[in-house]
Amino acid sequence: MKAIHRSTRDHSIQFFSRLLFLLLVVNTLINLLIGGISRNFIKHQNMLHLEDSIHIYADSLNTELHSVERFMYSTISHNDYLTELNTPLDFTDFHENLKKLRIDFTEFQYQMDSPITFFIETKDIPHFFNASSLQLPYLDYVQLKDHLKTYDKETDKTRQKWQRISLNQHDYLLKSLHYKGKAIYAIISTQDILKPLQKLNIGKKGRLSIDRPNQIHATDSVIQAGSNQTHLPFDLYVTVDYGDVFRTNIVLETLLSLVPLIIAVLSTILILYIRQRMIQPMKRLTQRLSQLDAASTKLDVIEDQGILEIDQANHKLNQVLIHMKDLQIRAYHAQLNLKKVELNYLKNQVRPHFYLNMLSMIHSMLQTKDYKEIEELTKVTSNYLRHLFQANQDFNRLTDEIQHIRNYLEIQKIRYGDSIHFDLDWDPGLKDAAIPPLLLQTFVENAIKHGFSFQDSFHIHLSIHEEANQQLAISLQDNGPGFSSAILQDLAEKKSLVTENGHHIGLTNARERLDLLYPDHYTLQFSNGSQGGARIQLSLPYEPYKGDTHEYPTR
Repeated sequence: MKAIHRSTRDHSIQFFSRLLFLLLVVNTLINLLIGGISRNFIKHQNMLHLEDSIHIYADSLNTELHSVERFMYSTISHNDYLTELNTPLDFTDFHENLKKLRIDFTEFQYQMDSPITFFIETKDIPHFFNASSLQLPYLDYVQLKDHLKTYDKETDKTRQKWQRISLNQHDYLLKSLHYKGKAIYAIISTQDILKPLQKLNIGKKGRLSIDRPNQIHATDSVIQAGSNQTHLPFDLYVTVDYGDVFRTNIVLETLLSLVPLIIAVLSTILILYIRQRMIQPMKRLTQRLSQLDAASTKLDVIEDQGILEIDQANHKLNQVLIHMKDLQIRAYHAQLNLKKVELNYLKNQVRPHFYLNMLSMIHSMLQTKDYKEIEELTKVTSNYLRHLFQANQDFNRLTDEIQHIRNYLEIQKIRYGDSIHFDLDWDPGLKDAAIPPLLLQTFVENAIKHGFSFQDSFHIHLSIHEEANQQLAISLQDNGPGFSSAILQDLAEKKSLVTENGHHIGLTNARERLDLLYPDHYTLQFSNGSQGGARIQLSLPYEPYKGDTHEYPTR
């Protein structure tokens, strides 16, 4: 037979389901993190691609502007036609030189990708005219002439660079070059400069500008190409509508991001379904098995759970439960009958004990020939025995038990004289309270038997009251020598005080009767008073007496 090795730690199915759910959550978070990193990486790569395209255009434009500058330098220093125009000429020569000069500028203009307009100005012979076809509106042209008159052409240092000017709210770049009374101006619209970049796909809401955008939407991305990077005379700003440009990529990325979420949701639903359809039935089956171990009296028969193996186990368990309930009912009735027999036995133990005492007393009186006391004793004893013979029930009225104690004490007074004194402190409203028969008389008899002395008067004080928690508080105290330390220890440990010859049966008998009638519902304490004497304190559940049918009030 092969040995089956168990793991050092056992876990429930619910533990593994929670572990699976935790792993699913961790896996989903990791997938979302990877998806987010991937999206950011792809977006960064796309923006780098656009940025590279912008830098390529910037390099091309920079080359074109440098070509314009070289052409302007070459023309102003070496072109004879321009030099002739700055000298006195007749009308025919002037127009002939101007025509040839314009041919040179026009040929160069055709070589450029951007529509540039050139202007020529001479100082010695004042002239200002366009050297190429006009590429700007006439009103802008007029304002340009006024603008060129507003600064000193000889001392302005900025004219060596491309300047940004505004004409009628239109932005232009202006380059001026002066040499020996001659000046060449090149002007180009910024909109014309940016036209090649408009071929880039920057989205419906994308914008090209040489000014920093004032408003940037959350979905927009801005690419800045600074003049220190492109060596252009201006900064270039490209606002990219990323959501429109890369819509396909975003949709694909979103779908890829939703895949782990969909898997996580479906897996969670599957786990919950398995938990509801499998783990919960198995958990209920385990709980029922634990109830069997605990010998529970409440074991419900459950219906089918929809899982063949668990249903088969439940059917077998249902049969066991039905059989077990039947056995429990039988055992309960058998135990109940046994306790009734035990209780009757304990009550019957009291009667022979008293009979022997009475016979001993009558025998002693006969020896002394005290016939009057014998007559009195016989009368009181008959009343006492009448109550004793009627005490066949588990409970009796408190008032009857008190009267029974009085009869018992009358018997003892006949025996011992007036040395016995009895004080009763009780609430008459408790007269119909249910109390075990002969219980109080047992305590009184024990007090007289072990505390009475002919040398001193013997006092017994009995107190009976109802407490706030519907408990009957009974206290009995005498002025005798009290309990010995050995007896108190045996009583505290609930040891039997009965000897082999049948003595000391009273207190043990009383405790056993209380255990049968009030299991875990009473308290019984034995002690000695501060000034001596034995003290018995008893607390019982208060219930009114219900007649001959009153049995086991707390069970």
